[in-house]
Amino acid sequence: MANILLRSPYFVTITTASHLSAKMELTIDGTLRYTILKNATSNRTVFEIATLAKDYYTESYGGSTGGTFDTVAISGSITKYTGLNGTGSTIGSATTFSHTGFYGYSEFRSGVNQEIDGDDEELTNTGNTRIIYLPDNTASFAWDMNSGTKSKATISTSATSVTSASGNYTWTIQRVCSAKYSPIQMRFINHKGAPQDQYFFLKSVESVNTKSETFKRNIFNYSSSNYDVKSHQTQTFNKNGRKRFTLNTDYIAEAYNAVIEDIMLSEYVWIIIGNIIHPVTVMTSSLTKKTSLNDRLIQYTLEVEDANDIINNIV
Repeated sequence: MANILLRSPYFVTITTASHLSAKMELTIDGTLRYTILKNATSNRTVFEIATLAKDYYTESYGGSTGGTFDTVAISGSITKYTGLNGTGSTIGSATTFSHTGFYGYSEFRSGVNQEIDGDDEELTNTGNTRIIYLPDNTASFAWDMNSGTKSKATISTSATSVTSASGNYTWTIQRVCSAKYSPIQMRFINHKGAPQDQYFFLKSVESVNTKSETFKRNIFNYSSSNYDVKSHQTQTFNKNGRKRFTLNTDYIAEAYNAVIEDIMLSEYVWIIIGNIIHPVTVMTSSLTKKTSLNDRLIQYTLEVEDANDIINNIV
């Protein structure tokens, strides 16, 4: 059993010398979802399962304290055949596998079939600093793997450090006092598939962008051979808009470049403003990484946009 990353390919390979085809039955969250038949190439059949399982991931904000986070249960059975297209006789017993899918990704330079170490791995991304920035009197959480199970360490409102359930990690809590601005909480699904909070302590700006379509209509009244000068000759329709927010971090450790990159690559991001949860899309698409040598102080600005229109148009 492995903890696999669903946003990167994961291959299951059959290399039985005498088989010419193989059939995979893939079960996701307890339901048989796919039956795939493939012919072998040089007695080698390769099935990619992460892309198939990814469609069954359900994103979750996780509640005020991070709650838990969703993974995908994946199991499969592969039957080998002596003939093409599943013909001939079966070879030996079926090959079975069972994995847990995390909604994360591996990087290109890491190669194929990267996994999360089920025994011991840090799931919260702090750029290896093990520093978590939080406002005063604010609770939070951090995640790691403990003997094959994802484990949450709860950070109390007054904590200055927290140790993982496994005892292998201790995170330092750096409290940031923001007397002038109200901190903006962001939650995102990081590159290992775990929910994580990042706070933006400095100036934030809210703006509104709108879009619409128009057509030119005939406002001439034939009964009076006249028209009303108060009527719209150019008519607007399908008008809607989205709120956009510009957020600024406090001064952070240089290693937090990795966290900002993680946010930009995340597919699920939320911000909380006035106790209202906004699912958002990160609009900032490029990042110049700062260093203490070049920039002395490290601070970033991100722009996000509501992932929904202002006017309700759900049908």
